[in-house]
Amino acid sequence: MPSKEDAPLSGGAPDAVGDNVRSTWTVSLLTMVSRVLGYVRLIILVHMFGPMRWVSDTFIFAFRIPNLFRNLLGEGAFSAAFLPAFVKENGKAGRASATALGSQALTLLAGLSGLAAAAGSGICLLVDAVRGGGGEVSLALRLTALFFPFMPLVCIAALLGGMLQGLRRFALPAALSIILNLGFLAGFAYVYWWRCGGDLAAITPGAAYAIAVFVIAAGAVEVAVQIPALWILGITVRPALSFRHPALGTTLRAFIPAAAGLGLVQINALVDSLIAGALSLSSPGALTYLEIGQRFMQLPLGVFGAAIATTAFPEFSSAAADRDDARLLSHLVRAGRMSLFLILPTGAVLMALADPVIRLACQRPDLVFGHAAVYRASLALVLYAGGLIFYSFRQILVRAFYAKGDYAFPVKTALAMAFLNLILNLLLIRCPDPYLRYDPSYLRHWNISPVELAPGMALGEAGLALATVVTAAVDVVLLAFGLRRRLAPVLSGAAGRAELGAFART
Repeated sequence: MPSKEDAPLSGGAPDAVGDNVRSTWTVSLLTMVSRVLGYVRLIILVHMFGPMRWVSDTFIFAFRIPNLFRNLLGEGAFSAAFLPAFVKENGKAGRASATALGSQALTLLAGLSGLAAAAGSGICLLVDAVRGGGGEVSLALRLTALFFPFMPLVCIAALLGGMLQGLRRFALPAALSIILNLGFLAGFAYVYWWRCGGDLAAITPGAAYAIAVFVIAAGAVEVAVQIPALWILGITVRPALSFRHPALGTTLRAFIPAAAGLGLVQINALVDSLIAGALSLSSPGALTYLEIGQRFMQLPLGVFGAAIATTAFPEFSSAAADRDDARLLSHLVRAGRMSLFLILPTGAVLMALADPVIRLACQRPDLVFGHAAVYRASLALVLYAGGLIFYSFRQILVRAFYAKGDYAFPVKTALAMAFLNLILNLLLIRCPDPYLRYDPSYLRHWNISPVELAPGMALGEAGLALATVVTAAVDVVLLAFGLRRRLAPVLSGAAGRAELGAFART
């Protein structure tokens, strides 16, 4: 337990602090349920297609393409630009003005994401028709085209969730991922029981299309469940015919630099997927193993890291709207201390238990997911888990910049990190795996043939995970120094020194 001396000096009323902690744990609990369901969905996906590892690789890749735009338009840049303006408008001008802002922003977002989805689907189908081939590439193009309509639905759901978060209602937005995962599971159940009669051997690559339809339906449900919740709070969103709200201009001006910064982050993720997809051609399963490592890593990151950043963002925005840097620093330090207390131990445990966790969750007696697959997935997990604290800190620091309306500096760091990540990707995938190179006992113990690993026993897809960790660490250092300059007047005072002292003791 932190002592009284460690407590933040300017964090607001105790009941507000308690509400923030309770909200964090609520989001954490719901996120934990979502992540567990996410594990279940990934394990079922891997086992359902069994030896057809290329189908699971293709499905994961196709779902990531619309996710890139979803993160950019919905859960990423647009929400980051919208939430501070919404909080300020609700606090200064009242609920009616905030409702008008939300309706106009939602209409604009629906239009942009709808056009992007139509264009994306059309391009994928056109390329597939021109190439006139089948196989893995054709399945990827058609699946991506089918997944694109999911994007506008989930973008709208993300913005509605942002309004609820701005009104300090965190539970329902945190539960949206549960709905998505239930959609996946319903699709799996339909394919397994209805189409294939409970016989895994009867499952074909075309079953991926049926699963995608259920995912799209889950996106529609995410939108539908939030509208009544906003009505209860006095927010009645409807299509807007005018876009003249003063705060909408502020949101759009903030969106462009936010999109540039977060877009680079999403491009990094896309580049990782493309490189992993290329590795899958010579080393099947690379994208699946990388996804498994990410999925297990995202449990503590979502349960603790994302929950802390999500509940802290409205507090950052409120303090920034009042030009109260001391309160902003207090909320920032509290979020950082919670991350240290929760993320470091869970990351260490995940690194220590990566191999048995992957083996227990994914391996089957028939060894469709064999010992080499366990090693490759657990190596990716070890490396990702080593960077958990950096991923968590980055989410918090970026939100502090956005709350202050400073989007330029995160854009600059994101641009630098995009180049660094690409260079490290290309270097590290060819780097020899030091564990297997200098201690081959793992290979002998599990009777693994080197041909089952990445070519030449290199890091392969695990090199992509290591590049992500290094890039995140450098990014956090740059963001921390940038924010320190912007909060220098507060940090130089007694209250600021006390806050930093509390953080150091944590």
